[in-house]
Formats: sequence, structure tokens, C-alpha cells
Amino acid sequence: MGEIHMHRKKFWGVLIGVVVVLGLILVGGRLLTDLMGKPTVVSEVSNKIAPNHVFQTYKYPYKLKVTNRKAKLYSGPQGTPGVRTFGSVKSLNLSNNIVGKQRKDLNNKRYEGYIQFSQHHHSYWISCQDVDFRDLNTLKSTNPQVEKAITTGLSLVGHSKYNLGGGRNLTDIQRKSFDCSSFIRYCYSKAGVDVGSLDSVTTFKLINEGTAVKFSNMQRGDIFFFSNAKQGTNYHVAIYLGDNLFLHDAPTSDTHGVAVSTLYHKNWLSAVNGSVRRLA
Repeated sequence: MGEIHMHRKKFWGVLIGVVVVLGLILVGGRLLTDLMGKPTVVSEVSNKIAPNHVFQTYKYPYKLKVTNRKAKLYSGPQGTPGVRTFGSVKSLNLSNNIVGKQRKDLNNKRYEGYIQFSQHHHSYWISCQDVDFRDLNTLKSTNPQVEKAITTGLSLVGHSKYNLGGGRNLTDIQRKSFDCSSFIRYCYSKAGVDVGSLDSVTTFKLINEGTAVKFSNMQRGDIFFFSNAKQGTNYHVAIYLGDNLFLHDAPTSDTHGVAVSTLYHKNWLSAVNGSVRRLA
């Protein structure tokens, strides 16, 4: 009887073990199939674990070019609830030239943005990190010094990270390493405009350079200033390009350095203090 009882226990133990293993294989196999075969499920899972949140929405009516054809396209800003993955620009055979409609920034970070556009009667969202502005030449003025300064600055977009205190010696300049005020000085110095000494340029000195202009009369090439409670008065400066776009060097820009941004961006617009100077 003891031996029979032991055999029965072993039999049921083995049977239970087999059932558990089979269950794990089936569940695991289905989960693996879902994750590998249905990218939309991946986004749904990530939404439940750590969803992104939109903290600001604004219009973004600009001509853009896709810089990465492998960039993923979504039904909304990636990682927000209910968003699906459509594929990539390449897999969907879309044009690199797109026109933005609106932009949504995520998680209280200016550079975590997604831009909406349409092609072939479908709406898509793409990361701001995978696009760049195009046709900015349509904003050109007839002022050669202004255009030289802007051309110099635009050549550094995406190639110069922000460096607080940088740009005040020849080594930094060779490395193209600036902060907001030394960037302005560098651009205009290349255009033959003197805006103060290399080693001591600051926003507080730039505010006294050139000629004061009303914000409502701001033109392409004018520099304008930003203030907020945390960073103080005139903590930042930028070059106005036209069409609500500006060129600047900031750690919170899309490139974490020299970039083109828009005044439709609510955080930037709210910090504009109205001070404008015309340098050329």
C-alpha cells in the first residue's frame, strides 16, 4: 500500500508539473507572438507601465523635411494612451517633405515633441528629433550683414551643444561650443558687426548693444530677450528669423544646443520680455 501510495503521489506530481509547463509555454508563446507580431500591443503595454503625458499643444504650420526615413510614425504622440504604431516613413513609402499641423510636447520637456502631418489622406505623428526645417530661405531679407549672421548660425544647428560659459576663448570657438550670448556674438562677428569683447559677452551687455526696437516692429535679424521668475531678467537671447521662428542656443531646445524654435511654443512665448535690439 505504501508503494502504491508513493507511485500515485509521483504520478500526480508529474502530471501537475506537465500541466504547469504546458500552460507557461502556451501563455508565453501567445505573449511572445503578440509582442513580435503586433507592434500596437507593445505600445499598449508601455502605456500601462509608464505612459507619457502631453503638457502643451500648439500649432506648427511649417515646411519640414524628414531626416531619418526609418523614423517610426504613430497615431499620436508615442507612449500616450491608445496610440498605435503605423510603420516607418520608408515602409509606408512617404515623401521626406512634410508640412506640420500641430505639435505636442511631452513630460514637461520642450525637446520631447511630436509633430502631426498628413499624407495620402492619412494623419501621422513623428518625433521632432527626426525632422528639420526646410525652405527657410523664403524668409531672407536684403540686409547682407543680417543674412551672413543667420547663415553662420544656421550652419551650427544640430552641430553645437549648449555650453554654459562657453564661446569666450579661441579653443571654444574652434570647437563651436557656445552659450546663448556668446553664440549671438559669434554669429554677428562673422558678419563684421562688433557687439562687445569676446571674453565678457553676456545677455546683460547685449541688451545695450545696437538700437532699441519695439517688439511689435521686430524684424529678421533682431535679437530679443527672455525672462522668468526662476532664471531672472534677460536670462536668454535669440535671433528672430521671421514667421515666428527664432535661432538660438539653449540646453532645452530640440538639439540641446543651437536650434530653430517657434514662438508658437507657449513656454518660450510666455518668457519673452519685449526687449529687442537691432544690431545691423
